[in-house]
Amino acid sequence: MALATLFLGLVASATVPAAPPARGPYQPYAFLIGSWDFGPESGGPAQGRMLFRWGPGKSYIWFATSLLADGKELPHFEGLLMWNGDRKDLDMLVALELNGAGAQEQGTVSVKPDGTVVREITSIAPTGTKGRFRQTFQASGPDRIRTTVMRETAGGWVATFPGSDRLVMTRRKDGAGGA
Repeated sequence: MALATLFLGLVASATVPAAPPARGPYQPYAFLIGSWDFGPESGGPAQGRMLFRWGPGKSYIWFATSLLADGKELPHFEGLLMWNGDRKDLDMLVALELNGAGAQEQGTVSVKPDGTVVREITSIAPTGTKGRFRQTFQASGPDRIRTTVMRETAGGWVATFPGSDRLVMTRRKDGAGGA
């Protein structure tokens, strides 16, 4: 009986999975990692592409967006999302309009209690003119994310462009941006 108990104890310990690793600060953002097409929630052609990929050793997230026009990808912005241990969210700095305009977006990326990721943005033109924008990301499956892109006006938050308040990101199958 003692031998049977010992044997069952060894089998049980061998089949119990190890405890998951401690959650790092980037874990709530991991669902974003990958290459995505985005377009209207109602369907239709993609309007652009987003790419989120890990920096070396998962030390930051590299983020880029391109717009699609006449079948061509036009770089819109790229930059970094990096953990801010003081505020417990991500700092964001991206170069905007990658056509030599010299504009930037800076802000924060945070996670709400329901898991929605919110990108709070201040856009700064080379002239110093500023604008405020907000983008949300909410997973709706392993290969699908709902996103909104809004801008602040005197009357409140409105769609940045027609339909940008109801966009869907769909994971690209080309393997770009992976883990």
